[in-house]
Amino acid sequence: MNRKKTLALVTTALTAFAIAGCSVDSRSGSSGAASGDAAFGANVDMNDAVRKAHDVMKGKRVAFVPILYKGYALTENWGSTMQRSFGNLGADFQVYDSNFSSDRMISTINDLIARKAADVLVLQNQDLGLLDSVIEQAERAGIYTVVLNMMSTRLGDAFIGVDVAHAARTIAQRAADDCGRRNAPKQVAVIDGPGNDPASIQWNQGIRDVLEPLGYTLSVAHSQFQNAIAQQAAESMLQQSQGKLCGFLVTYDVNAVTVGRTVADAVGRGQVAPDSVGTYTFDADRSWCDALKQGLVTASVAYDVQGIGEAAAVATQQLIQSGAKPGSGHTVSFVADAMVDKTNVDDISIACYTGR
Repeated sequence: MNRKKTLALVTTALTAFAIAGCSVDSRSGSSGAASGDAAFGANVDMNDAVRKAHDVMKGKRVAFVPILYKGYALTENWGSTMQRSFGNLGADFQVYDSNFSSDRMISTINDLIARKAADVLVLQNQDLGLLDSVIEQAERAGIYTVVLNMMSTRLGDAFIGVDVAHAARTIAQRAADDCGRRNAPKQVAVIDGPGNDPASIQWNQGIRDVLEPLGYTLSVAHSQFQNAIAQQAAESMLQQSQGKLCGFLVTYDVNAVTVGRTVADAVGRGQVAPDSVGTYTFDADRSWCDALKQGLVTASVAYDVQGIGEAAAVATQQLIQSGAKPGSGHTVSFVADAMVDKTNVDDISIACYTGR
């Protein structure tokens, strides 16, 4: 994906303890990111400004603690983007893979904070309140935090992600329009993640905002973001609906592909009529685009995944350059999104991304 973006965003944060690290530079940084003094005044010599921007970041330690890393295109994309940026600046960038374990994530973050082993923690939230305590601890330890894509009830220095509620309203309206064109029953199935995570909560609310006033009946199942569970849920919902289901609204593209295949299998068995059940989601990596072209999924709200990694790198630099005390400011920033289906998938640059 070749695209340039100017993203006015702030801060990055992350804490974690060890499993699967990728390092850009092994030089140790200062004991704290915030110096109390801003790196720049109003006027600069351009060459001096470039040198100072590099000097400020040289040796700084950035820890990225995602929910899952290895083999997951979303977080690998963020990580590879940040790795390139911080590597160019001489900063030390490490990834700590939580591998879907909230206990491992919190243990990792606590260890990083206790050892003061990071100047900035870049975090991905797995549960609505999971990061509240560690964000507060990081602030007290003088460590900046940047949270990506799944908002926490306690804001770090910066949140950067997709507007999930907006994406949900957009795709729910698309599903309603498709169901209306087919004169289908007003019955939709939602398959989310754990259900108590930020993405699922905002996804479900956005869908309800659109479909309930239109008279739709919604059923909800939780997949834990696991494909096998999503498949079982889809099979059960198709069977229970007795041919009256007009669509699935699935949290994230990876599970949506599995649900799309499940619908295709049901069509093959004669359980449901061809083209009678749509599969809708948000996010659109390369595997989802391949499934779209095979007719397995219907539409998605794609969002600028690489832009999130770029924004995290920019926010980190801005926080460190500012010299501000961690926790002294908080921002919420969203990247661009766009509806994607067969008619435009080859024209939307933020769709069909890979992990690298």
